[in-house]
Order: sequence, then C-alpha cells, then structure tokens
Amino acid sequence: MANRDVFSKILSNVKLATRYDAEGREIQVERREDTDAAAKELDTFDMLVAAGYYRARIKGLSAFDKVVGGMTWCIECCDYDVDVDLLFHENLTIGQKIALVEKIVTVLIDMNCPHTLEPHQVQGLEFLAIHPVIQWLVKTSVANREERGQRLKRFAIGQFHNDYQYKSDKDNLTKIRLAAVNIKTIQELYTPKRQYERKEANSEDDALRVRLTLLEYGETGPMAKQSVETKTASSIETLEPDLEQQLRQLSMVNGDVTVRPKRIDLDPKAKSALQQHYAEFKLEMETDAQELKSHNQQKRLEAAKIALEHKIKRYSKENEQLAMSVETQKQQTTEQEQKLQKLKAELEAFKRTEADADPALLGKVRGLLQQHDELKKGEAEFKESCRTDLANLQQQIDELESFNAQDAEAQAAAIASEQQRLQELRLHLAKRNRGIVAIERKLDAIPDRTELAQYQRRFHELYNEMSAKHLETKQYYTLYNTLNDKKRYLEKELSLLNSICEAYNEGMLSPHGREDFIRQFETIVDGVKSAQDKVRHKYNEERMRRDELNEELLGLLELQRQYAAAIKQLTRECQRCEQLQQHLKSIQK
Repeated sequence: MANRDVFSKILSNVKLATRYDAEGREIQVERREDTDAAAKELDTFDMLVAAGYYRARIKGLSAFDKVVGGMTWCIECCDYDVDVDLLFHENLTIGQKIALVEKIVTVLIDMNCPHTLEPHQVQGLEFLAIHPVIQWLVKTSVANREERGQRLKRFAIGQFHNDYQYKSDKDNLTKIRLAAVNIKTIQELYTPKRQYERKEANSEDDALRVRLTLLEYGETGPMAKQSVETKTASSIETLEPDLEQQLRQLSMVNGDVTVRPKRIDLDPKAKSALQQHYAEFKLEMETDAQELKSHNQQKRLEAAKIALEHKIKRYSKENEQLAMSVETQKQQTTEQEQKLQKLKAELEAFKRTEADADPALLGKVRGLLQQHDELKKGEAEFKESCRTDLANLQQQIDELESFNAQDAEAQAAAIASEQQRLQELRLHLAKRNRGIVAIERKLDAIPDRTELAQYQRRFHELYNEMSAKHLETKQYYTLYNTLNDKKRYLEKELSLLNSICEAYNEGMLSPHGREDFIRQFETIVDGVKSAQDKVRHKYNEERMRRDELNEELLGLLELQRQYAAAIKQLTRECQRCEQLQQHLKSIQK
C-alpha cells in the first residue's frame, strides 16, 4: 500500500497491478491509464453500435474481440472482393489472433485505407491508432449499404415495371403517342428558315451582329430608338458606310430556290437610327468602363487611406501608453534605488556594530531576540484564542439571557426543538455507523492474497482442462472431416465407374459410339488427374505449414527454456545478495 501511495502522489495515471509469476510469487506490474485512449475506446464502441454492430454492447466480450469483430463486420459490409478468409470467433488463441489481425491489415491496404495500422497496434489495443481506421470503415460500410439499398430499390422498381403498369401510366403513354404527330407537325411548321447568308462575319458589335442575323432569316427586327444627341452626330456619319457594307455581304443561301428572295430596303430613318444606336451603345460602354475603373481605383485609395489613418491612431495611442509606462517605471526604479541605498547603509552600519561587539554577548543577544520573538508570537496567539473564547462565552451568555427572558411556553418549545435535533443527530449517527459496518463487511468479504492465489491455480487447472477438451474435440472434427472427404471421393469414384460401365456397353455397339466413349474416357481421366493434382498441392501446402509451425514451436520452447534458466539464475543471485546483505549487517553490528 505504501508503494501505491508514493506512485499515486507522483504520477496520477500510473497504477500498480498485482500479478503472479510462474512460481506463484507475487509481483507488481506498472500499468498506465491514458484518458485519451479511454475516450477513443468508448467512442469506437459507440460508433460500432451506431453503425449496426450490436455485439459491441456485450460486456462479456473483451475489447480485442469487439474491435476485431467490428472490423471484420465492416469489411464484409463493404462488399470488397479480397482473396482472404476473415473467419472470426471469440476467445481465439494467440496464433489465431495474430494471423487474423495480419489478414485484416492486408485487406485494409488493398482497400486503400487512408490511415495506417500495424498488427501490434490492434493486439495492444492502441485506440489512438484504431479509432480513425474504425471511423473510415464505418463510413465506408454505411455508404456502401445505402448505395446497395438504392440499387436494390431501383432493380425492384424496374422488375415491377417490366411486368406491371399503372392505369395512369398507360393513359399517359397513349396521350403522348397520339400527340407526338401533332407536335412534330407544329415544330416543322415554325422552324426558322434561312434565306440569306453573310460572306464574312467580321463584325465586333453585338447589336449589329444580332440585327444582321435577323435579316438573314427574313426578319426586320425591332427598330432602333429615336433618340439622337448632338455628341453622336459625327460618329453616325462615319458608321453609315460600314452598315451599308455589312448589308451588301448578305447573299442567298441556295441559288436554286424557287421562291423569289425578299429584298431588304432600309429607309434612311431606320438606317440612321440603327447607326445612332450603335454609336451610342459603343460610347456608353467606353464611358462606363472608364468611370468604373476610376471609381474602383478611387475606392481602393480611400480604403487604403482609412486603414492607414486607423493604424496611425492606434500606433500613436500605443506610443503614448508606452511613454507613460516608461515614466512610471523610471519613477519606481528611482524609488527602489533610494530604498536600496538606505538598506545598504543600514546593513553596513549593522556589520560594523557586529564586528565591534563581543561574540559571546552577540550570541546571547541573538538568543534573547529569538526568545523575545517567540514570546511575542505566543502572546499574540494567546490573545487571539482569549478573544475567541470571550466571544463564544459572551454569545452563550446572551443566548442564556434571551432564553431566561422568554416565558415558560417558549422555553418548553425551545427545549423540545433541541431534544428533537438531538434525536435526529443520534439517528444520523446510527445510520452512519450502520454504513460503516456494511462497508467493513464488504471489505471482509474481499478475498485476500492466499485465496486469490488459490483461485488463480484453480483457473489455471480449469483452463488446462478446457484446452485439452478443445484439442480433443478439434481432433474429432479433423477425423470426421477426413473421413467425410474420403467417403465423398469414394462415392465419386463409384459413380464414375458405374457411368464408365454403362457407357462401355452402349459405346461398343458402333464405331462412332466407341470413339465417343474413348473421348469421354480421356476427359474423365484428365479431370481425375487435375483433381489429384489439386489435392496433392493442398497436401503439400498443409505439410509445409505443419513444418513451419513445428519450427516455430521449437523456437518458442527454446525461448521458454532460456527464460526458465534466466529466472533460476536470477533467483540464485537474489538469494546470494540477501546472504551478503545479512553478512554485511552482522559485520557492521
């Protein structure tokens, strides 16, 4: 307990767990608790439960079983095609856990998981590394399930519409089929037909280009606005030859058209209005662009000016504050220097006096001064305690005087209330004593170290029995599977021989049948050889796996032997160290 108290004062997240070694002796193992890892663990289990893996709520399962089972379930929900057998069971052995975790890590790499995860992190339950992987798997599985649900829904709707139709759908299809002919006729009737075509499309004005396009299809288009200003009169005169030149560029699309082309003659008023509109539009665009550019530049300059003014104001205020703080610091520094000079002078005078005085007398004076200080302190504490006692006594006297000043009924009521309060306190004390007794009984019910050691030995025995029973059951299963495979192969062989006998009698009747029989017999022989090769290949793989496991077992046995030898040597050295310490203590005495 003392060791635990010492470590708890220094490191709040370090706890000492009691364990037992191979020889049954008690040892203490340092175990750290990470609050972030615990929070990630709870968040991981909640995430798996929310995704649909409800086995994470079972308290009897270990954290490793929950994590590995959840990851296996998420990978299966993702429908990812991998050539790995992710068969998961609870309470796996160490070798099975390692193999399963390595397979899961391989599958995650094949699935292009953005987070890296190592097998030892899963075995060590490092939830800071496991949590992002679980989060990505849950998100991927949920998205895949939603996509699969939508796909199945669309497939079901398509299958329904392949065999069945609503009455309203049939009516709509009939109406659409009847109206399609009329709609096509109307579209052909109102389709625009091009009558003229320009030779060169080099106009940069949008309005003029739109006007000429409408003229190509036989439309005169809207007339230009009749607003003429004095500032555009000169530009209209210069644009009139350009417009006439553009109009001359129009030519017939088809020279052999039977319809006589419509001649477009613009009157002078429309032509001048069109030229005026083009000049106004161009002038307005240039003016607006210049005004917008100057306006934006002015706004930027004003914003920069305002920002600079704000900076100047802020810097000036900071400069004033810094100047005031500098002056204050200078004054304080001057005062402190004066005090320091006074203290130095007093210290020099005290040192001179101490050097001139008698050392014995000086020691005696120091003792008397210390005694005087202690007496002063004791006197102050005594006065304070006397004041407190005086205040308490005065309060009691006032209470008694006020109690005596009351009548008999008030005194009786006060006495009754005090008695009731005393009874409540006694009941509270009895309740607290019962709680203490219950806690003591619970503490007595907790097993001690000897009982825990016995429990541990019993659990080891039970585990060994379960392991032996499991091994025996596994052997039975293996024997059953082997005999079942042998039976299946014998049945196949018997059926093959029966079919060969039947085909032989039928095939020997004619030369053509004999050739077919020989061809079928060769096919059967090839199939048997391929099946034999597969079985032999599987047998070789299992034998290689057995050899690898035997080598690993031998390595582990050698490591166990070295561990036992090291423990034995350490025990001898500890005993020798204890003997030397006892001998050293006896010599010192």
